[in-house]
Amino acid sequence: MTPFDTALRVQRREVDAVKVSISVEVERITTLETQTRAHDATMREERALAYAMPFATDAWRARMKAERARLDEAAFLAQARLGRLRAQAVEAYGTMRAIEGAAGRYEDEAERVEALAEQNAIDDIAAARFLRARAVVRKRSA
Repeated sequence: MTPFDTALRVQRREVDAVKVSISVEVERITTLETQTRAHDATMREERALAYAMPFATDAWRARMKAERARLDEAAFLAQARLGRLRAQAVEAYGTMRAIEGAAGRYEDEAERVEALAEQNAIDDIAAARFLRARAVVRKRSA
């Protein structure tokens, strides 16, 4: 457990949320592309039929152009949102990696401090044994 765990969980959630948002935008762009292709196919079919029929199609053509402009604008906005989300994902992922690095360094330092404390305890025990053994030898020789 490190003091960075909460921040790391929050950052991971943010990264996950941005991933979901990116998926939604990609799906929206795919849907708009499908609608655009269907719109273009409908326009081609209706134009072919309009040449066979002797009535004015100006209103229809204006409506179809407006619909195509709406689809193009929606696709442009979705691409812009996707670009912003990707930039946000890069930033969130970078922050998450920085927090992970700090947590790793904290754990490494804690392990180092613990190992040093263990080594000091072992050194103290060894020094105490040595001093006792030396005292015993001095008592025998005295």
